[in-house]
Amino acid sequence: MVSALGARSSVQWTAPNRSQPRRGRDCGVRVVAARPPKDSSDGSEQKPRKMQFEVKVVTPPERSLGPHMLPKNTHCGDTIELKNNKYYVVDRVCTHYKLEYGKYKRDDTRLYVQEASRYILNRALDSLLESTE
Repeated sequence: MVSALGARSSVQWTAPNRSQPRRGRDCGVRVVAARPPKDSSDGSEQKPRKMQFEVKVVTPPERSLGPHMLPKNTHCGDTIELKNNKYYVVDRVCTHYKLEYGKYKRDDTRLYVQEASRYILNRALDSLLESTE
């Protein structure tokens, strides 16, 4: 069953059969698979899984750009475009954990980014510095 938002629902409603007496916990609800099988050949392209990242700009003064949903495999060197139509290059990815009930649980993941123009300038300056040594 597909909901109005386009996501598959994990519960379908079925009309109860009134000809037979109700027994036990039969309430007319049937549970179905939440995801289609992986070998489905309906031709639809799988979208990359996304997760929430806290995005921060590295250049002083450090400032937060807020939480953003980005692909789960975002890593250093990736170029991302945020809602303000600016391009940023990922400089560092930090995953923070907290200890709960004797186990570590992922608390949040932060991306430290530079503006693309600043990143290009830093690379050019680094190459000049290396050539003089």
